[in-house]
Amino acid sequence: MISLVKMSLKLLLRNKGFLFFLLAAPAISTFILNIKANYTMYEDDSKAASVIELKDYTEKAVYLGNTSAYIVKVYDASGSELSEYVLEKMVETGMFSVCRCDVSSMTEKDVLERAKKDAFDDRAGALLYLKESFGQAVLDGDWEAGLQIFVVSGDERQELLETELKDVLGQIRQAAAIAGDDGKAIVEMLDSIAAQMPEKKTVNFAGRKERELTEKQINQKTQIGYAFAIITLGFLFCGVCAAHTVIEEQNNKVFTRVMLSKVSSREYFISKFVLVFIINILQTLVLAVCLSLIKGIDFGMSVSGFLVVVFLLGLIFSTLSLLLGVLLGDVMSSNYAVFAIWSISALLAGLYFPLDNTTAALKTLSYLMPQRWFLDASELLLTGDKGGFSMLLYITAAYLIFIISVGIVGLKMKRQE
Repeated sequence: MISLVKMSLKLLLRNKGFLFFLLAAPAISTFILNIKANYTMYEDDSKAASVIELKDYTEKAVYLGNTSAYIVKVYDASGSELSEYVLEKMVETGMFSVCRCDVSSMTEKDVLERAKKDAFDDRAGALLYLKESFGQAVLDGDWEAGLQIFVVSGDERQELLETELKDVLGQIRQAAAIAGDDGKAIVEMLDSIAAQMPEKKTVNFAGRKERELTEKQINQKTQIGYAFAIITLGFLFCGVCAAHTVIEEQNNKVFTRVMLSKVSSREYFISKFVLVFIINILQTLVLAVCLSLIKGIDFGMSVSGFLVVVFLLGLIFSTLSLLLGVLLGDVMSSNYAVFAIWSISALLAGLYFPLDNTTAALKTLSYLMPQRWFLDASELLLTGDKGGFSMLLYITAAYLIFIISVGIVGLKMKRQE
């Protein structure tokens, strides 16, 4: 059996296609893992809860505002502490995306003309004009004289905007009765009252077992998925190259001569599986070398842990491609088959894009793909849960038992034919 493994390994090392996938797949996967990119729509709450400053009144709010919120373009001619406080409170609700431009140098007539133009060109939900007398008007209780609202859409959230403005302006009016007409003192008083309020804390009992990833971990998981897509392609075609040796031995009657010797068909099959095992070790070692050449690479888990994950995933796909090649008995057919399996399985496993918002049937189908389990295990490892390794061992054993069982049945049927 050892002689069979050595002979097959020598043939593989002379195969240029095998050497290409042996070296190229780990190198490309390493390059993907080293890419510094943001693959999420994640936003830090501290950054999101702020007023968006426009360069000037000509800049369109619809391009910079959060489209999931009600966009309000503000022409601020006041520039006071009170106007700043009102706009910040609007943003803190999470319902409004406030985009402000400074119009202190413009006349009221020019601002109104600009608002008429933006009502058609900007497509914001509402336009808000804070006049120069806004601060004093609010303190006098006549806030309608200090601001003007232009509703430019039929969105019902305009009523929420008016209600929120009335509430905030009412709070300012009440604070002014105590703190006087000093806008800065009023804002400090309101902030002090807000700071004394009990902090809201949300506890999610229904989702206690769900894993929450940070922005960095989401990016790392996405990169690992892309790396899995490339590395599995390499494992599949390396396994096909091993299957090519079996096909050639069958076509050249080498298999018949081996069966006439003391080597049994069981030992012959085990020798090919050992060959696949060695191929996986070689490809994992090449990946380890590629990773060691890049300093500071960070994909959320230890290098050794990632190599174990890749090795187990490769063992499944190499064994699958070996048995497909043997069962099909044709080089080109096996190439087409493994490429089809690679492309469809990677797509359904969610390596290219998440499947969280897809149908239940598609989610169930995705769990038939080995990559989906390995991606979930990688998520466990990213969050520091070492239970991902035991999960991978069970999954690998289950897939290998299934693949080998199907392969044995297929070989028996092929011999009977």
